[in-house]
Amino acid sequence: MADRSQQSALAEGLARQGHVQPAVEACHAALRIDDSDPRIHCLLAELMLAGDFYDEAIVSASRAIWLDAECSPAYLALGLAYDRRGGMWDQSILVWHELAEVEPELVIAHVQLGEAFSAAAFDDEAIDAWRRALELDPTEARAMYNLAVAALKKEGMATALPGFRKAGELDPSQDDLFFELAGIYDDGNPAPDPADVPDDRQARLDAAGALAFEEDFFAAAELIRLVLDENADDAEALGLVAYLYLKQEAVNEAMACALRALTISTRTPTAVYCLGVSFSKRPGLSRNAARVFSALAKAVPHNAMPHVLYAESLLGLQRYGLAAQSYRKALQLDPACVRARFGLAAVLLTEGAYADATWEIRRAAYHDTRRQGLFWQLYDAYSGGKP
Repeated sequence: MADRSQQSALAEGLARQGHVQPAVEACHAALRIDDSDPRIHCLLAELMLAGDFYDEAIVSASRAIWLDAECSPAYLALGLAYDRRGGMWDQSILVWHELAEVEPELVIAHVQLGEAFSAAAFDDEAIDAWRRALELDPTEARAMYNLAVAALKKEGMATALPGFRKAGELDPSQDDLFFELAGIYDDGNPAPDPADVPDDRQARLDAAGALAFEEDFFAAAELIRLVLDENADDAEALGLVAYLYLKQEAVNEAMACALRALTISTRTPTAVYCLGVSFSKRPGLSRNAARVFSALAKAVPHNAMPHVLYAESLLGLQRYGLAAQSYRKALQLDPACVRARFGLAAVLLTEGAYADATWEIRRAAYHDTRRQGLFWQLYDAYSGGKP
């Protein structure tokens, strides 16, 4: 028993460090001693999944579930293996349904269940599953993207566009672009207390950016107000104010601040971003948004998100060919960009390329689940208290 425990701990440690092959060997060593621990089987399934060995992942995950029907990480690995293997949607639906019952608050289970339903042509059931995901987490961007795609299939792009815009607002990668343009990065330190910020322009601006990064928008606004009290023509400060207005859905105010900043200095990338986003939020201004985001994509050519934003504005203009080019450029820069894959899927659907669109959605799901690290969350919760 001690040998098995040592091998199990070794396998888990190696897997967490990303050492797949040694972890697989340690799993097999533990199973040769005692193959009755579902944790080892589901850990082996996750390792097989990481190596794209889907049949082997299915076998190991199924064994874990046979040993313990409450083994939630095994359901996750099994569902993902079925989905990525393809052509096994009936089994996939059953697995995601079971995971949703074992972990009813797990949002991704409902999102994946909806995608399995959709792949099996159960469109109404898919929509119900995605709506359930949004009930659990209104910020779940992938469920919103899927609902927008469903609307596109049923009623066309005009009906789907608001859903794509809403999904984009929920996607945190757009905020990441703003902070990159502002030169604000997570250094691991908490934002300073506003009362402790030195009485000078750069310190206040830096602190306001850090507070905005941590979503303390009111404290950030107070510091920016002090900067603008001293110089109302500070373009950098106006760019940050525009962003703060956007986060409060004050689009007109954001647009005014961004325009003012660009009047003072055209080389204010944060203001360009905020102006483009403001235009995109106003019906009828898609052409203006396209011009702004086109300029931003040229100014920041190596970041995927400006190309995505440009493509989304082109969707509103029904310029699908150019939108597809921009989405593909974004995916060249970042193949894991979920937002670009859903957008490209939408364009492909307008062209009648249903198989290609489905493939893009599946790749979006692949990258999204890998990014979230859900397996280890479920594994740790399941292992808690077990010997």
